[in-house]
Amino acid sequence: MIELVIFDIDGVLTDGSILVDSQGREQKRVSIKDIDAIFELKRRGYRLAAVTGEKTEIVDYFQNRFPWDRFYRGCKRKLETIRELVRELGLSMEQTAYIGDGKYDLEVLPHVGLSACPADAIREARLTADVVLQKPGGEGCVWELLSILETDRQPENSIRYFNGRMAEHQLIFKKMASDQALTGKIMAVGQALAERLREGGQLFLCGNGGSAADAQHIAAEFVGRFYRERPALRAEALTTNTSILTAIGNDYGYERIFVRQLEAKAGHNDVLIGISTSGGSNNVLEALRCGKKMGLLTVMLTGGHYPAELDGLCDYVLNVPSQITPRIQEAHIFLGHLWAEFVEAKLFGDENGV
Repeated sequence: MIELVIFDIDGVLTDGSILVDSQGREQKRVSIKDIDAIFELKRRGYRLAAVTGEKTEIVDYFQNRFPWDRFYRGCKRKLETIRELVRELGLSMEQTAYIGDGKYDLEVLPHVGLSACPADAIREARLTADVVLQKPGGEGCVWELLSILETDRQPENSIRYFNGRMAEHQLIFKKMASDQALTGKIMAVGQALAERLREGGQLFLCGNGGSAADAQHIAAEFVGRFYRERPALRAEALTTNTSILTAIGNDYGYERIFVRQLEAKAGHNDVLIGISTSGGSNNVLEALRCGKKMGLLTVMLTGGHYPAELDGLCDYVLNVPSQITPRIQEAHIFLGHLWAEFVEAKLFGDENGV
């Protein structure tokens, strides 16, 4: 449970802008909502601290205006200062929340129990923080943080449960966005899809259970439309014809249900996307082996840990950095939507595509 809340000042309690009067004196904008929120945090028993890299005269206002337990100014090595403060107060980093918006806050955000940043924080802070608030700095974001902290204090609270699952979801997407090798492969697949579909190729997809539903969903986005009114694109989920699936499963074995269909329908200019959260579905692996032999572009959507053999079976292995099945599936459908939108814009957008 959070006991200590630590603030950066500029860009959190202010909107980050500087007003200069005719005498050259600097002024900054503060929201009355944030002033009230800090006093309310104190009233509810939180310990409060501020750690700012600034040491200008205007910092005096913030130091004297609020009921801080500790106030640090001109501090660039924030993580070291905060660790010393936490030890001094007899707390742990897990009991500490921190809100910041800039480059000097990045070293702190991963090390506290709850990290937050305003909606207009720098990109790196938004990728690193546990919570990206909906309000910008200086416009009520502290009151929003207060609501989150109070929810966390409620045992067996349904909103707390929601926030926990949402945090898992957000963390995975942040990890994906910050992995340049992974995002590079994702967009390379999108480019290859656009090129092959332009040349008359076809997209095939396969998977089991929820991944079968994802295969069907993604195929529908290509055959129907995503955003634009445009010609249909050739895409098929190999999971939909029950007569074919049961006949092949009965006569050849379940491992062959996708392979046999590829042998009947696929050509060398086509793309095969296999979907398996574990990376170990035998029928999907067999399909990838078949696709590789036939010269298809082979892609596997999987999770954080997958069999090493996949690297030899696929042109692209896209592993979502998680071991939580539903969170992996949420990322897979995001990738399907991303590719559908990208291909649609490339083939049917303006003359420059995207």
